[in-house]
Amino acid sequence: MNPKRFMIATLLYIFGPKSVGDIAKALNLSLGDVDNHLRRMKREGYIELRRTPTLRGPRVFARLTAKGIEEYERLVDNLKNFASGLRRELMGTSIGINHSQSSL
Repeated sequence: MNPKRFMIATLLYIFGPKSVGDIAKALNLSLGDVDNHLRRMKREGYIELRRTPTLRGPRVFARLTAKGIEEYERLVDNLKNFASGLRRELMGTSIGINHSQSSL
């Protein structure tokens, strides 16, 4: 997944539906950039976009679909497994080091 789309998915996963403007502001992205990524995520079935009337005029809100939640959780699990394996591998290479002589 593209890093910007991963950040958008993370924001929606943690905080729920957000307006396009709120997403742009929270992630320090341009409205155009967010709009392009949301269109792609919608096309792939990961989010739904809904136009909602507000006191400041209509706003578009994005929310993760069931497919989006499932894919996000799968990706996070894969990242956790990768990090865990990497940690085990790196810890295995430190065998034989005498930690009592560390200058830390």
